Amino acid sequence: MKGKSRHDLTYKFLYVTMPRYLARKFNFEYDKIEVPHTPYIVVSNHLTNWDPLLVGSSFKKSMYFVASDHLLRSGLIGKIILFLISPIVRQKSIQETQTVITMFRRLKEKCNICIFVEGTTSFDGRTGEIQPAIGKFVKKAGVALVTYRLSGAYFTIPRWARFAHKGKMAGKLAHIYSPEQLSTMSAEEIYQAINNDLYVNAYDDQKNNPVAYYGKQPAECLETILYLCPACKQFSTLKSSDDRLFCSCGFNVRYNEYGYFEIPDSQEEPPFTTIIDWNDWQKKEIENIVLNIKSLDSTVPIFSDSNQTLFQVARASHGNKIAHGTLCLFNNRISIINDAGEAMDFPFESIMDVAYITMMTIIFSTKEHKVYEVHSNYPRSALKYLELFKAWQSATKE
Repeated sequence: MKGKSRHDLTYKFLYVTMPRYLARKFNFEYDKIEVPHTPYIVVSNHLTNWDPLLVGSSFKKSMYFVASDHLLRSGLIGKIILFLISPIVRQKSIQETQTVITMFRRLKEKCNICIFVEGTTSFDGRTGEIQPAIGKFVKKAGVALVTYRLSGAYFTIPRWARFAHKGKMAGKLAHIYSPEQLSTMSAEEIYQAINNDLYVNAYDDQKNNPVAYYGKQPAECLETILYLCPACKQFSTLKSSDDRLFCSCGFNVRYNEYGYFEIPDSQEEPPFTTIIDWNDWQKKEIENIVLNIKSLDSTVPIFSDSNQTLFQVARASHGNKIAHGTLCLFNNRISIINDAGEAMDFPFESIMDVAYITMMTIIFSTKEHKVYEVHSNYPRSALKYLELFKAWQSATKE
């Protein structure tokens, strides 16, 4: 493979230098793993943008990581990453055949690969949905499979957080499946094994072994994931500051060092004590809206956010700015409406998929094979757009 010597050298340098740094910075404990088969596939749950370095700390032999193409759209840094480690690029919101072809090619060239099978970092501390296609891919690959589980990382570097918090993190071997063992398993059995091996619930871990996570402004940007006030049930009214999350209606909770909510200066219980419970509730509220979505006024947005910028992006390249204004989600479309009142509409029927990257960048693809991103220069939730579209998509399939 072209450039493999350079990639191996970069990996070796990172393997020698990064584990000690990560151990100090995040109180990270990790297994040293020797896999008695070559090549092999490592699959891991996904909690932070540091995960490739965290997983790499456990494996001396070099690996190629499957990475979102937005990483390579970061100018010079993206070019350096591509040159030094040549990740296998995947474009979010699109099912890419080319990504799968590249993975098979690397394995054929005796390269090890690592896949974060959720495709995105955890929203609320639980391992997210894993697509059944991973079982078929591993079965067809015919090589060894290593399942690797990260824990503690959600409270250390929450997807929504502005700053990291120091507590405790771990990267542990879940299981090594030999090619011979996998040959006796069906694709469905492999898929179920991966699900079982990788599932993590951050709050279950806290119940079993409480760990305090300390850092500055611990609740900062929580409104990027918690978008619905449990008191007034209004969207986009929650704001954060330091360790508080509050609403214009007067609702106010503190996010404590163990990751739980409490009412300041009170023994009273808040409506929700965990991000998981809050997220499950707001998702259910979204689903209830979708049940009656056809009866809603198509001229009134269900929710909206001002000062948003729309880019059209190409695979692993920079995006082109095409609109700026208020992002609105109506009962049948997503729109960007500029200051002159002109709208760029994307009917739900024309959208293939919606996802989001980093803290709050919305990404969606259309049936015309175009990909768009919506950026915000202040904290706002991308998750509410994702959840409503997913709920609408599910309802229309039934």
